[in-house]
Amino acid sequence: MEKDREKWNKKYESGEYLLKDPSEIVKKFYHLAPKGYALDIACGLGRNALFLAEKGFIVDAMDISDIALEKLKNKENINPIRADLDIYNLPEEKYSLVLNINYLNRRLFPQIKESLIKGGILIFQTFTLHNEKGFMQPKNKDFLLRKNELLKAFSDLYIIYYEEKEIIKPDNEKAFISSLVAKKECLI
Repeated sequence: MEKDREKWNKKYESGEYLLKDPSEIVKKFYHLAPKGYALDIACGLGRNALFLAEKGFIVDAMDISDIALEKLKNKENINPIRADLDIYNLPEEKYSLVLNINYLNRRLFPQIKESLIKGGILIFQTFTLHNEKGFMQPKNKDFLLRKNELLKAFSDLYIIYYEEKEIIKPDNEKAFISSLVAKKECLI
């Protein structure tokens, strides 16, 4: 945990992650969730958490970086939570909206589903393996989804939207992403 915390603190201190606007997928689909508690997993500097708080959600903004979370202290409707997501367990049936943007921890997949209330919405978007030359290739391929993996992992939710596509990141690097919006429905 300490090594990860130091790595992310250094990145946030350097200004390497200065995205200010909320993710497009969040802006497009947040309104489908009933107002209530929201969770922003690996929130970073809080661009999505701040947006949701402005829209009336009470947001648990979770990250390993105390530098990032410090920027969210004393913000209305935001509860910064420092957590090592490799060992932290999400609460059950608490959130009407869960965001997982640009982060991948497969251990959390079942917990994410269980953390949603009935009628709750999941918005999940992160990088996907794409072996073509010229695409972002992290050293550890475990940090990338496989094609259709996100769709399969959350197929027991009602899928509202799913897409895999090429994007250009703010640093002009090409990447491939998977995006999913799903609803936890009551089963009879």
